[in-house]
Amino acid sequence: MDNIKEIIAKNLVELRRSRKLTQQELAQRLNYSDKAVSRWEHAETMPDIETLCKICDLYGVEFQYLLQKEQPKKNNPYVKRTDIPGKVITMFIAVCAVWIAALIAYTYVNIIFGRNEWTLFIWAIPLTGIICRAYNHFYFRSKVVNCVFASITMWTLLLAFYLQTLEYNIWMLFIMGVPIQAVIIMSTILKIKGTESHPREDKK
Repeated sequence: MDNIKEIIAKNLVELRRSRKLTQQELAQRLNYSDKAVSRWEHAETMPDIETLCKICDLYGVEFQYLLQKEQPKKNNPYVKRTDIPGKVITMFIAVCAVWIAALIAYTYVNIIFGRNEWTLFIWAIPLTGIICRAYNHFYFRSKVVNCVFASITMWTLLLAFYLQTLEYNIWMLFIMGVPIQAVIIMSTILKIKGTESHPREDKK
């Protein structure tokens, strides 16, 4: 009977190579050292269950995939079907809903009250940023993209407040945005460095 550790090691190597990742790149994503990844792939040690599940999620396969001695070339039942296009379409629909609501509100106010409340469209921009950031957080998990949308949301929100109260000329709002932007950038850098530093060694 084949050693289960060797089967898992073989599948880990094939999965990593199929995604064109180096051992170091995979190690950074899992917050382990490249030496630990090398030991897994040489069947010297084996990751714990939690780490194996993370690896499966990263590669888009079921846990049973790692246990198969031979992988079918087509229609592997243990390969997850990614639905990234579906998630992007859902996000696009949510964004469109915001702008349609802004258009309806603008038309209503214009017709009923005779007011040109064009600032409603400015308010739609930070709402769009919040939606995109939420989708990125739950589905794509890109720290850089999250930083971009957080920045867009913050600055356009300040702009909306400023334009809504234009007669008061509260330009100091934009000065307040500078330290907030600095906090957003620094927190993003710390999160990225946090995942790259202190890699864990595999437990023997």
